Amino acid sequence: MIGAYEPKTMKIGYFTVCMFLACWTQSLAQDLESSPENQVLLDEQAADIFRALVPSVKSASAGTVEVRVWRKRVSYGTIVGPETVLTKWSEVSRDLRSLSCRTGAGEWLPAVVSGVYPDADLAVIKVAGLEVDPVVFAGEKDLRPGSFLCLTRPDGEAAGMGVVSVMPRSLRSSDRAFLGVAMDLEFKGPGVLVRRVELGTGAERSGLMASDIILEVTGKKVNGSFELSTLLQRLDPGQKVKIRFARGEEEREIEVELGGRPRAPRIPYSRMEQMNNMGGHRYSEVRDGFSSVVQSDMQIAPEDCGAPVVDLEGRVVGLAIARAGRIKTFIIPSSAIKKLLASKPAPPEVQLGDAGKMSPPEVRTPEADPFEAMRRRLEEMKRLMEEIEEGDE
Repeated sequence: MIGAYEPKTMKIGYFTVCMFLACWTQSLAQDLESSPENQVLLDEQAADIFRALVPSVKSASAGTVEVRVWRKRVSYGTIVGPETVLTKWSEVSRDLRSLSCRTGAGEWLPAVVSGVYPDADLAVIKVAGLEVDPVVFAGEKDLRPGSFLCLTRPDGEAAGMGVVSVMPRSLRSSDRAFLGVAMDLEFKGPGVLVRRVELGTGAERSGLMASDIILEVTGKKVNGSFELSTLLQRLDPGQKVKIRFARGEEEREIEVELGGRPRAPRIPYSRMEQMNNMGGHRYSEVRDGFSSVVQSDMQIAPEDCGAPVVDLEGRVVGLAIARAGRIKTFIIPSSAIKKLLASKPAPPEVQLGDAGKMSPPEVRTPEADPFEAMRRRLEEMKRLMEEIEEGDE
């Protein structure tokens, strides 16, 4: 007779083999020269890894469906209640008249969008006749950078795998601390020279002025714009911080209440897509502005979004919401999904006008300050590179 502990031991052994194969394959892919023979070898090893992941995704796969528009799959869906599925709104909103779901057993069922969580780009769809138990969302508290993750699909296989790159964070500009100063990038230090103070910000209200030199923030010395920016990224809007600065020959200390960062002008959609396509990758149209996401290096297709994400124990730790870069996929953690499901979604007809659309390019007036123009261009280029690659703030 097999004891209660033995399956767990076998399961962990499976995971150990899986992790070893994953690391070996990655190393081999870097070391071997590209050739048809090597590609075949790597494909075979990848297939072995995905087979090893089957025990991890088995349970959550039962709660996953394909979401289709005119029988073309546009996303996956996660079953969250009786005849209720969560999926990616910007994908299904293309044509709500022809929406259907296909279960892992191959059953086709008509679907109707009943609500939308626009800030999360999630749609609630009702699927009449869907008799499948919902997935159970576990907590993501055990996740750490480097934790292994798998994306499920309805047929019991893994649709993707990767590791946690960045722990839960907000992608909203308003959730990022903003001091309200323009820095002189040519100043050699020590400290950070304030070139301009933005109106209506915490910096202005506290009395900071152009030509002041910021020396310390929260007791930490800052010796350049990069150090100051990095320090501010660890703080929150509304937080009050002590800032020591020099004005002429005198050093002073003030308290500043940080605000939320204003949303920067979005790079025109056509230009962004052109840059993305240069690398042969496809990204989700809606891939920013989420209030809480885990970042992973998992490489998935845009139409794989909406599926549950599990750890190696098979626990559902989140839902894949966007392919955002070459090795950057965003996952809404389970705790955030639970909060959403406890709230009332918006009617879908209210959101149809904006779903899946990128903001139009802003019309810019000529910059009177050439240094400000250069700073804005640098910020735009940085944001562009973060979109294309996996760069983090």
